[in-house]
Amino acid sequence: MMTNTLYASQVGARLDSNVATGGGTNDTAALQQVLDRAERDGGVRLIMDGAALVTSLRVHSHTTIECLNPACGFYQADHSDCALLINAHPSAGEIIDRNITLLGGTYNQNCRHQVHHVPPDVHYSKAERLVVALAFFGVENLLVRDVTVRDQRTFAFLITNWLKVTMENIRLELPNFIHSGNQDGIHLQGPGRFLVLRNIQGRTGDDFIALNGDEETNGEQSWAHPCATVGPITDVLIDTVMVDDAAQVVRILSRESLHDRITIRNVSGHYRSFGFYLSAWDYKRKGLQGNFGSLVFENIDLRQTKADYTYTEPFLFRISGRHRSLTLRNISYHDPADDRYLVHLEGRTDIPELGDTPAEVESLVIDGLHVQDAGPTPQTRPYIRASGRVRHLVVKNSELLCAPGKRTVFLATEGELAAIDRLTLCNLCTENLAALVSDPGKKIRHVETSNVLPRPA
Repeated sequence: MMTNTLYASQVGARLDSNVATGGGTNDTAALQQVLDRAERDGGVRLIMDGAALVTSLRVHSHTTIECLNPACGFYQADHSDCALLINAHPSAGEIIDRNITLLGGTYNQNCRHQVHHVPPDVHYSKAERLVVALAFFGVENLLVRDVTVRDQRTFAFLITNWLKVTMENIRLELPNFIHSGNQDGIHLQGPGRFLVLRNIQGRTGDDFIALNGDEETNGEQSWAHPCATVGPITDVLIDTVMVDDAAQVVRILSRESLHDRITIRNVSGHYRSFGFYLSAWDYKRKGLQGNFGSLVFENIDLRQTKADYTYTEPFLFRISGRHRSLTLRNISYHDPADDRYLVHLEGRTDIPELGDTPAEVESLVIDGLHVQDAGPTPQTRPYIRASGRVRHLVVKNSELLCAPGKRTVFLATEGELAAIDRLTLCNLCTENLAALVSDPGKKIRHVETSNVLPRPA
């Protein structure tokens, strides 16, 4: 059956709103009537040739919403307190909705005039749902391309229980930052397989991208939504991420579900609190250590601005929980704004802000680390702090160039759980380090070096 193509201006929508400022006639009824034709006719293509004020829209299988340019799209009406757009049959079990495509345009959630969660008079962890901008629960073949999401109240995208998701050329705009507002960008929970995120740009007030496979649940229900699920996330490619002073860049969270075959590359821009947090979150309460398979990060060049809230020790990479294989390739670290850790392998601590899940890493390879720390900022911490256990740690093909007088340590073991079974250092050029390795407690069992060229401080 041929998919119907319908223009919003020809089906009763007034389109007298503005994607930046809102106003106008509420066009929800006229547009929803068009979208519901997908279920009756087997598919629909809605062309947005203007800007519509809406409350919330539901999209069925075999639906395409195409906006002609960035000035076309949707502005959410005040006090809607729900997703601006959601799939028609949200499901925590089987996948019901398939083949949904969003092309172009702007989706503005009008965050200052929506509540954070529903009901609003309880803590969000006990709420029925968060108020997110675009929500998909149980979808297959989701394509989002050339879309701008603006002023999300909490998450710009919340996607759970998914298969084959592609998002390309996505712009996240947040002119209205709300402190502690959970204004994440793209937030995915499991189960999910086959994800491509490509060319994602902009600013968020929390995680720019979160692959939180088994985010915490409230009893049997995820706190994010009654239909939000948890589970493993595998087969992921994230390529080209450019952040504009985002609070945090990428969080990957596992309690017990597997996160495997994940590649993240070509990440640049400015961030505040952390770059990459590989987080196993529930060790103290439930003894869960996380489950990470193969993760690769490559071509990373992020610059720090002032850390903005709860992370008392900001970092570029922080690693907790069980990891089979972790590779950091071609990582640049230029003139940091503070003395945050470049890599922090968690140990045990009684301070909640510092984490509580010791790292247990089978293989950590750092290939091509470029530290050029010539600025005046003191570096009181080691660049790499190993407080957890690593069986094989390899650092190779790297340069560590520091300003005279900094007296910085490159790698230090600290804490009762620190252990490195085998440390290999190969093809390193260093300048003005106080020490390449500090291991006062004799936590490193075996060290191999080859072509290490130090110039002492």
